[in-house]
Amino acid sequence: MSRNVSLIVLIVVIGGIILAPLKIIGYGYLPFDDAFRHSAKAVSGKDWSEILVLRPEVRMDNHVGWHAILGLIYRFTGWDTEGLVVFSVVSLFLFFCLLPVFLLRRPEAWLCALLVIVLANSMLFCRLLLGRPYIVTMSFLLVLCFLWPKLKNKNIPFGTTALFVILTALVTWIHGSWYLLIIPVLSFFLAREFRAGILFAASTVLGILLGAIMTGHPYLFLKQNMIHLFLSLGGYKLTRMLVVEFQPFTGDVMAVLAVIIMLMWRKLRGAWNRKTIDNPVFILAATGWALGFLVQRFWFDWGLPALLVWIAFEFQDYLKKSMKSYSPRRLFMAVIVTAVFYLAVTADVNSRWTYKLTTEYLSLEDKEEAEWLPEPGGIVYSDDMRVFYDTFFKNPKAPWRYILGFEAALMPPEDLAIFRSIQWNGGAYGSFEPWVKKMRRPDRLILKRPSGEEPKIPGIEWHYAATDTWIGRLPKTR
Repeated sequence: MSRNVSLIVLIVVIGGIILAPLKIIGYGYLPFDDAFRHSAKAVSGKDWSEILVLRPEVRMDNHVGWHAILGLIYRFTGWDTEGLVVFSVVSLFLFFCLLPVFLLRRPEAWLCALLVIVLANSMLFCRLLLGRPYIVTMSFLLVLCFLWPKLKNKNIPFGTTALFVILTALVTWIHGSWYLLIIPVLSFFLAREFRAGILFAASTVLGILLGAIMTGHPYLFLKQNMIHLFLSLGGYKLTRMLVVEFQPFTGDVMAVLAVIIMLMWRKLRGAWNRKTIDNPVFILAATGWALGFLVQRFWFDWGLPALLVWIAFEFQDYLKKSMKSYSPRRLFMAVIVTAVFYLAVTADVNSRWTYKLTTEYLSLEDKEEAEWLPEPGGIVYSDDMRVFYDTFFKNPKAPWRYILGFEAALMPPEDLAIFRSIQWNGGAYGSFEPWVKKMRRPDRLILKRPSGEEPKIPGIEWHYAATDTWIGRLPKTR
């Protein structure tokens, strides 16, 4: 009987998790940023230097592994950019959400934790459905939070250590950002778990080196990741000049309140233990929260995943003591939690899953618009990253490049200075003049402005090409 109930609970939990992203994709959902450029990069078969106008220091792809995976899938299936995006969204969401189901004795405890975070901070699930490779790193973090106690064994756990080396290598190869792995290492030492910390630090170093070697250019890869870090977070005067995810957060009060309630609940049921908060998992969550006041991604990518594991352990501890594994109550609770989780995640609140349905894209396949798009060898000038994401997504093999891509700091210094001036002046038309002076006949200036507001930039003729999108070019008589 116990096995039957446990199996049914497992099926219910897995089914709810699988159905959620499929329902969202069924709305016609597509993300809005990097998933577009990753899929287009795989389809294009080009280096970034053939897609973007880059500064000299940028010489290598930071996501070698992810683009290799998407490229392999593209060659094997023939899927277009949209198909690759759908694959990215669903597979990465399931990878993150299903892993803990097999690492807990009570998988319904994981769904309880997910539901708590859905209610406290729905932004996490929006990020889990962006189809970006940082989700691989977040998933690795889950595995670490579940398996770290094995590193405390008196005998060196070679199997667990080898697993961490392999996973670190894959994270480095797929996502890059290897330097951020210092955060969980630091959490071990803050929790005074020195033996585990030393073993994990050693496996991290070995994994990073192995992952770098897998790229084929280990030194350049490691060096460029550091250069990218300092470029991305430097050279700005106003915080709003950074992409949103690099800006600080406001403290996520609802998530903090959820933690306080969980601690009060433990105290009220007479189960308080100092180790509840004095452990690497909770400290990692707290560290990510504190660092979120600098860059909010520390919280979303590091703090929240650790907090999810901590909450799951809290629920599991309670469920194991209060409910027999074969109890019908357990199955009833699993069904209810799964149903509420599914409804909460798939609800199209504020059109979060359908907002892209009304987007009009610029495409070479549209003969009327094609003559207004850049000519071969041209450059797209723009102050809005959406122009790059959407246009590259629909035209992955187009014979032009973009001055502004997925990170402003990658632009040549002269163009970055122009872009920062445009940002400083709130997009004032006069601040575009240096780019207009640089433009050639094959180039285009593409701006996001309302339909009734033709940009007032002298020396450019304009065409309203798509929703809130104007294409400007040099007059043919110039």
